[in-house]
Amino acid sequence: MRWLKWISICVIVGVLAGTASALFLWSLDKVTDFRQHHIWIVNFLPFAGLLIGWSYSRWGKDVEKGNDVIIAAYHHPKQSIPFKMGWMIYISTLLTHLFGGSAG
Repeated sequence: MRWLKWISICVIVGVLAGTASALFLWSLDKVTDFRQHHIWIVNFLPFAGLLIGWSYSRWGKDVEKGNDVIIAAYHHPKQSIPFKMGWMIYISTLLTHLFGGSAG
């Protein structure tokens, strides 16, 4: 019966991760499509960059280090990854792509 518990956990994690990935890729496709049909929006890329930088300085001091936060949490398991990190990366990536920036 123990295997049934682990299969259930794996299915739940797989569904949640797959749904999050699909949402991200769908959102990325929509903002890229919008930018391609409204090419004038690339003129506002500097303002989008300022907005992203300001939001990280305002709300994201503890996640500014990016992947280093994740690596630190791996090496020190008692240290958690802030929940807002995912949302800030998601929104800033969409804004970057919307205004024609390079993210990767």
